[in-house]
Formats: sequence, C-alpha cells, structure tokens
Amino acid sequence: MSLHLRQNLGQRMEQRLKLTPQMIQSIEILLLPQMALEERIMHEVETNPTLELVDGGAAGPEEREATSAALSADRNGIDAQDEAWLWKRKARHGDDEGPNKMEALAATPERPPSLADHLVEQIRFVEMPAEVREIAHEIAWQLDRRGFLTVPLTDLVPAEKLELAEEAYEHLRRCDPAGIAARDLRDCLMLQLLRQPGDNAFELTLIRDHLDDVLRNRLPVIAQATGASVDRVQEGVAVIARLDPKPGLPYASGQNHIVVPDVMVERDERGEWIVSVPDGRMPRIEVNQSYHQLYEAQPPESKDKAYLKEQLSNARFIIDAVQQRKRTLLRIVSEIVKHQVAFLEGGVEQLRPLLRQDIADKIGMHVATVSRAVKDKYIQTPAGVLPLAAFFSGGIATQDGSEAESSKSVKLRIHKLIEHEDKKNPLSDQEIADQLAKDGLDISRRTVTKYRIADGIPSTRQRRVF
Repeated sequence: MSLHLRQNLGQRMEQRLKLTPQMIQSIEILLLPQMALEERIMHEVETNPTLELVDGGAAGPEEREATSAALSADRNGIDAQDEAWLWKRKARHGDDEGPNKMEALAATPERPPSLADHLVEQIRFVEMPAEVREIAHEIAWQLDRRGFLTVPLTDLVPAEKLELAEEAYEHLRRCDPAGIAARDLRDCLMLQLLRQPGDNAFELTLIRDHLDDVLRNRLPVIAQATGASVDRVQEGVAVIARLDPKPGLPYASGQNHIVVPDVMVERDERGEWIVSVPDGRMPRIEVNQSYHQLYEAQPPESKDKAYLKEQLSNARFIIDAVQQRKRTLLRIVSEIVKHQVAFLEGGVEQLRPLLRQDIADKIGMHVATVSRAVKDKYIQTPAGVLPLAAFFSGGIATQDGSEAESSKSVKLRIHKLIEHEDKKNPLSDQEIADQLAKDGLDISRRTVTKYRIADGIPSTRQRRVF
C-alpha cells in the first residue's frame, strides 16, 4: 500500500471582518460597567496629554500643578503651551529624543486579553460556518468570571437558531483552558478529566454520581456505594483535586466588583417610566485645544507632529466612544423597559419572555451589540438594583395560544408549588407539570426536572419528610 502526498497551490476568495484597534476599543468601552469605565477614562487622561478633565475633575496634585502653571502662562503663546506639553511628555516618556521615544511607547504594557478575547482568537482557526462562528463569539462574551455559561442558549438565540447555537457551544467547550464553557462545577470537572490521558473511568464516576460526597469528604460513603476501597477512593479524589474548578478566573480582571448602576428607570409625575444614564460621577473629559494649536505649529515631517496627531485622534475617539456607549444603553434599555413594564410593576411573576435578539430586531441593532451592552450592567429601579440580564428570559408556550410565559416566572411557580406541597408526600416532577398544565401552561416533565435541578431544588425522594 503506497501513500501519495501531493501539494497544490490555489486561490480562494473569502470575506473576513478584521477588527481595527479603534473598533476593538469601542467594543471594550461598551462592555465596561460603570466603575470600570470611570477607571478607564482616568487611565486615558493619565496616558494621553491632549485629554483634560473638565471642572478640575479628579486630577492628582502633580497634574493640577502642571495645569495651573500652563493656565497662568500666556494662553495664546505657543511657547508657554509647548513648555507644559514637554513637561507632560518628559514625565511620561523620559527626556530622551529620537527612536527611544517610540520604543518607550511600544514598551507600554497592553491590557491582558479577556477570556472572551482568548476564546475568539482560538476559534478563528477552526473551520465552521460564518453564522456558527458569530454565535460562538456571542456565547464567549456571556461566560462568567469562572468561565461557566449560566445563561440557557434559548435565552441567547431565537428558536430557529438553536441548532446553530448548540454547534457553536460545542466548539467553545473544546477550547482551552479545559473545562471552559461548562454549565456547572460537575460539567467543568468532567470536561477537564475527559482530556487527560489514561483510564479515568473511576474518577468520572466520582464526579458524575458522587460529587456532593467528594466535596464533603464522605469517603466511606463513596466506597460503600461504588464497591471500591477507601484507598482507591482517596486516589480518585486526589486526581479530582488537581482539576481547576474556575478555569476562566486567570483571565478575569481585578476590577472592583461593587455594584454601581449603569442605568436608572423611574416614574415621572405622569406615571410614565423614564430611562436615564446617571453620569454625575463620571469624569468629564475634553480635548485640550492648546495641543491642537501646538500640532498645527509643528513642521510637517516632525516626529512630535506625528505623536500629537495620534494622541489627538485617540482623545477624540475615547470621547466619542463614551458618548456612543451612553446612546446605545439608552436605546436598548428604553426598549427593554417598554417590554417589561409589568415586571417593574408586579415582580418576577409578571416577567414576559424576552430575548436579546428581540431587542436587536426592535431597534435595528446587531444582537452582538445588545449582548455586549447588557453584559455585567445594572439598572436602578424602584424595587432596587437589578442586573440587566434579569429582564431576559426564554418562554414557555401556553395552551390557549396566548402570549408565552417567561422561564423565570415558570421557575417561580414551580418554587411555590414545592413550597406548599405535602412534605410527607412531595410532588413528583410529572405532578408539577400536570398542575401547571391545569393552569394552562404547556410544559413537559423533563422541563420541570431541568428547571428544578438548575435552581438546586432536591428531588422528590430527597424532599420527603418522614
């Protein structure tokens, strides 16, 4: 048997969207929650001499001293402004000239990639349909700090795209680090163990069937249930202990996670719901026009002119990006509030089914923009501060063909049924489904089981009181 290898040269045309640095920066600005955005703005002010805080802002003492010196000098004289500019440049990049200045800029450390960035970079090299790749990108942005996907795929895409979403999801689960895009801890550990060489069947059994006992160190209980010796169980637990329960955490930023609302919704005197973006604590920035004058005064081929051009461009862009974030949030949240007025007035039981795609279709935006805008954002309501993600939920059809009921409100109804059940004879999942059916809700036993497990509610046998 002979094997022939052949090398061919050919051309292939394909369309690819290449994100420019400014597009990436714009996406980053949209993704940032309120406190992280404040930090980002102050970082830009500190690193870009052409940006300045309005009304004094939160500048440090050295910055205020330099600004005062510049203002006390002749405002219309280029020499005075040039001195202030040189002071800023030397403070940031040293007093060297020539290529060393560019080397200093190039040596400035970049922000570490986020988990989503890391995953998107990996799936660039995986063959898949363009629509699947796009959905994979969106799922990547929905992972939490641990690297888990806690949002159901049905809440992220419409029903007709669910098959594509499942394909995209499986691609992500094969990415590094191992265990990424898991649904829960059990799923995460099993994903990691399946990639390890050797026979790990016993350890997989421990994770799949006895994880609670493993976490509580009930080794004799596990030994009795599996028929293995305690020593063998200890060996298996040691293997599991070397796995990473939070594989996404190394990519999580060290930002402060105090919740500050990004949006507010309140009633006006006419009883109408009004949406606003509270920017009172946001640092106000503008371009210092003196640096524009200084730019114009430089010789055409001057390296300082090129440097100033870049900094002025970056300054205008960051200002525009912050304003665009505000406009985007207002459009998206205004549409969410229109759809979920009953939820604001009556609580979770009144939550209507809503997907990110629904909002995108209503306001003519791409669903990717909607997903990024609501991720990790909070809204101040009369009932308290809520994550924007709380307003989204998949739907369960009703038997009379009327509007579907949100999965979150269905979960609440399941909770109430279990709360009021006979503890000596608790309801089975089928009985819960039957009771909901009597109320006009078309739900299967399997769906009840899925919701019960997702909310950590024990099984019928575990709930029984003797």
